Amino acid sequence: MYQALYRKWRPQSFADVVGQSAICDTLTKQVETGKTSHAYLFSGSRGTGKTTCAKILAKAINCENPFHGNPCNKCPSCVGITSGEVMDVVEIDAASNNGVDYVRDLRDEAIYSPANVRKRVYIIDEVHMFSTSAFNALLKIMEEPPEHVAFILATTELHKVPATIASRCQRFIFKRIPLTAIAERLQFITRSEGASLSDDAAGYIASLSDGAMRDALSLLDQCISVGDGEVTAETVENVVGLAGRKQTFDMALAIADRDLGKTLTFLNEIYTGGKNLTSVLGELSEIFRDVLIIKTACGEALPRLSARYTDGELSSLAERFDNMRLCRAIAALQNATSAIAASSNKRIDAELCCVSLCEGADSGDVDALISRVNELENKLKNGVFTEVPSISAAAPVKEPARVSQGDVPKQSASDVPEVRKPAEASPMAEREQKPSSSGAAVPQGDGREIWGKILAAAKPKLSPGVVPLFGGVSATLSDNTLSLSSENAFVLQMLTRSENMDILRSAAAQAAPGIVVTAGKKAEAPKFETSGIDELLEGLGDDIEITVK
Repeated sequence: MYQALYRKWRPQSFADVVGQSAICDTLTKQVETGKTSHAYLFSGSRGTGKTTCAKILAKAINCENPFHGNPCNKCPSCVGITSGEVMDVVEIDAASNNGVDYVRDLRDEAIYSPANVRKRVYIIDEVHMFSTSAFNALLKIMEEPPEHVAFILATTELHKVPATIASRCQRFIFKRIPLTAIAERLQFITRSEGASLSDDAAGYIASLSDGAMRDALSLLDQCISVGDGEVTAETVENVVGLAGRKQTFDMALAIADRDLGKTLTFLNEIYTGGKNLTSVLGELSEIFRDVLIIKTACGEALPRLSARYTDGELSSLAERFDNMRLCRAIAALQNATSAIAASSNKRIDAELCCVSLCEGADSGDVDALISRVNELENKLKNGVFTEVPSISAAAPVKEPARVSQGDVPKQSASDVPEVRKPAEASPMAEREQKPSSSGAAVPQGDGREIWGKILAAAKPKLSPGVVPLFGGVSATLSDNTLSLSSENAFVLQMLTRSENMDILRSAAAQAAPGIVVTAGKKAEAPKFETSGIDELLEGLGDDIEITVK
């Protein structure tokens, strides 16, 4: 009869347990020195070896020929406990036997000496499922147990175990098994089974197992059956119901570029291909999580969840996102994954999630607005901005001359006096140069260059939210005074705050010595020179009326 891989390859000694070396070393030392406790409490996530270590410890305590704290697995005690024939080692499922009557029977039975082995061992799995009265009944015998009795409690929810029970046990917390350790174990088991497993597939299965060896072995067992003994990354994708590697990554790129059309097209191809939408959204969530990790300082300290993608691919995605948008994307994917489970139309929920990922920046929620501000800050930092033309650069608008009735004397071009053009918003080279108090020549009129230096010097001390707002402030320089103004009331209010002005003036003393910084309302457009208009009117005569605006 075929036996599942996770049962067939369950470790039979502490030396075979993967990923829990600290716990196994402690237990083997206790067995070797004969200093075992009467009660243990094993806690941790599923599939990390709690029940396996409990059975190994029960064998090691009763082994007739232990070797360095490990059971020999050859003596009658070890063989009987492994096969389940020894009645003195009792495994209890607290999920289905959680009543007080069951614990009372256990307490009455525990006073008798074991029949076949040295100690009677009770392994209580999922002990947190016991009722309050059952815990109270268990507490008394755990408080003063007979010398021939040992309790090993296992739970995935330590916080549900009463403190009175936990305080009477030696507690061991089983960590999630590292992905590299799971992948190595899978390769070993696959070779022993006469099958082949690619490195990509091993890493992929390990990442899907979430640190649980039992989940990894169950998935490997299924993949071996489907792939006829040869397991590749494509085999794992077909078994789990995920989209292809390139297809999923292309969809992530389309989301990064806010290309909703491409994103929905990829989703339609995945859906019509029979793939699991929940798995696809989960994989996108893992990709964006890894991209977020890469963008932070702990990029090398934390393991990757999306093992199928290279550093170069993830880095290319990282360049297209800011941290806030990544957080919003991950949250949207997580919420959609939860909603799809109870949805009547999974496709619509997935499509709505894609719309939110691509066009979420246009929504009015606070997170979206913060994300847009961050994008603007990045553009300003990288020098990507559009310059708005100055008002003074525009030529004055003149209405055509209105001619009254009567003959107008003809005049040659030489008789018409030349009208002087208003001063253009010329480059700073055409401006008047006036010395500052420090003796340096300071260009007059356009103060954007000096304002940029002052703002850069003040940025470390200003609030991060106001820096991009101040970037659009108008700056005019006149007689060593830099006048700041804005048509936006909110920006002007933030600009004229005393704490902000103190910071700007302090920065001006460093970046532009001798420049005085002031702030007020938006300056009016400069008035153009009209000194040549009078001469023109006199030359044309009294019948010509010219209006200049």
